[in-house]
Amino acid sequence: MSWIAFSLIVVSAVLHASWNLIAKKNHMRIALYATLCIPGSLFWSNVQFWTPIPVLDLPLKFWLTMIGTVIISDVAIYCIGLTYTYKKMDMASAYPMMRALPILMTAGVTTLLGWGEPLPWISVIGFVLVFIGSLLMPLKSFSDFKLSNYLTPTIFFVFYTALGTTGYTVFDSQGLQILREYCAANGIDVSKPVISLTYYSTRSLCLVTTLFTVVLLLKDERAAVKEYWKERNFMPLIGGLCASGTYVLVLIAMNYVTNVSYVQVCRQLGLPIGMAAGIIFLKEKSSPVKWIGVCLILIGFAVAVLCK
Repeated sequence: MSWIAFSLIVVSAVLHASWNLIAKKNHMRIALYATLCIPGSLFWSNVQFWTPIPVLDLPLKFWLTMIGTVIISDVAIYCIGLTYTYKKMDMASAYPMMRALPILMTAGVTTLLGWGEPLPWISVIGFVLVFIGSLLMPLKSFSDFKLSNYLTPTIFFVFYTALGTTGYTVFDSQGLQILREYCAANGIDVSKPVISLTYYSTRSLCLVTTLFTVVLLLKDERAAVKEYWKERNFMPLIGGLCASGTYVLVLIAMNYVTNVSYVQVCRQLGLPIGMAAGIIFLKEKSSPVKWIGVCLILIGFAVAVLCK
């Protein structure tokens, strides 16, 4: 992994923890997620007017990838999973688990499908350390580290959310690859960041359209959107700018890694940030085992990315 990718993902991790904090404080639901997506969609829509990539002429496989990442992974799985998870769990417990599972899930998918360079064993060890550290963070003491504490009714929603994260990460990685191949085949000389911005602009427009279609079909969600504007609650819009910045940086970073699994593991740097945010702003409790989990995450990250 290049230092460019590392730097981008560190900043992205801070922004990701920030918008999750806002989502938790404002009671996550489909209407909130739709509102969160408005700023990014509007801000980056300008890319459609100056990008040298003819978006409407992209091949069918690109649009199939867009269906996979937006409709299936992001809306039907991630959004719904995140909504129910934050209803049942506090951020300090839910956030680490939702971020932990995609580490191994993404590595498994990319290995199974042969996407990207094979992962060296030292990186896999690092992934496992980060995964274990992430599982420790929701605990109050080491005595709670047992299978029964994880196999709860809410774990389904955590797993469901993680499945969505894995899905859109893999689909987006492939979508970017399709864009790069299309530009190379058609002699379009464009930089990697512009390719990422073109992809994100297209993705965000599709996502907002899909989410507000769902909102219009559901009475309670329509009422929730009206309430945000009636109360002049602009926190979702601020959270949306953080969410937008988060994923733009992630998409740019994907251009500088040999396997998208490295992006996924680096994003776990947001876990210590998320825990700190939950403690400081939401007054959630901490414990020694949480800090040990943080240490394992940092050690695992160093092993996975810096020692390969």
